[in-house]
Amino acid sequence: MPSLFHSKMNILVTGATGFIGSHLCHELVRRGYDVCALSYSGNAENVRPLLQQPNFHLIRGDIREREAICQLLKDHNIGAIFHLAAQLPRITDHDNPFLSLDINARGTLNLLSAAGSNNIDRFIYSSSIDVYSEPPERLPVDEKHPTRPRTHYGIGKLGGEVYAQLYAKLAKVTVLRYSIVYGRGGKKGGAVNRFIHQALDNNPLTIHGDGNQSNDFVYIKDVIKANLLALERDKPGIYNIGSGEETSIKTLARTILQLTGSSSNVRFTAEESNRPFRFVLDIGLANRVLGYQPCSLREGIDRYINSTIRDSAVISN
Repeated sequence: MPSLFHSKMNILVTGATGFIGSHLCHELVRRGYDVCALSYSGNAENVRPLLQQPNFHLIRGDIREREAICQLLKDHNIGAIFHLAAQLPRITDHDNPFLSLDINARGTLNLLSAAGSNNIDRFIYSSSIDVYSEPPERLPVDEKHPTRPRTHYGIGKLGGEVYAQLYAKLAKVTVLRYSIVYGRGGKKGGAVNRFIHQALDNNPLTIHGDGNQSNDFVYIKDVIKANLLALERDKPGIYNIGSGEETSIKTLARTILQLTGSSSNVRFTAEESNRPFRFVLDIGLANRVLGYQPCSLREGIDRYINSTIRDSAVISN
């Protein structure tokens, strides 16, 4: 896809060394953008191959420090911001609700305020399906579905969305609500990652409950594609970004067993799932307006398995 921007446009990516942020940085650099990668931890492992690239700059910083953000935008002549930095939910999501609010809502407000003061053209905000009510009132879940989050993470993300809409007159704001993202470098405790490693190790694939609960799993490359479309198409708004494919957990497990050729079996446990209901996104708006077209679950899982096997081969050698 040809870029609609000059190849030397300067872009800020917050949360740049995280799962999605690091994949985005790799693609932006590959496309010729100048990337300022902001990371609170400063951990460079996920972006290490980029450190020698002249159009990539890793910066340690905190989105809660507004004046520092303003100075960064000026010093690097930033034209667009991808905001992915967030306090991610823990197992219970009740360990530090104030930190979640501070980073996910106030941190987003800091960035938006700084963007408004520095004439930033595009602001792309990474949100989540956690903003929707659970269980959903209807399926598939479209962008007009009620937003009544039940976690501190979801509340913080929704707060960031509200602030983003307030600043929509000062910058072209796009909100992307991701479903369950999987792929290389993804959440270790996530179902896709866990099932793949269990299958490759020929261990049982453990499912909490009866496995009929479902979700919308989206491949990391498709999420990056959606971010680039949000940047390169002049179509601000709120968009669901998923596969649009409802998949039960037991179907996910069986698909992974087939694709890995594993001799493992599926083992059901009495422990209840943390999402014991059906869920799938309506991605029609992103398709019609942005031209977003994700791959199928089977194709995405197959790509992820192959990359996992290649990584394991490199390590063993």
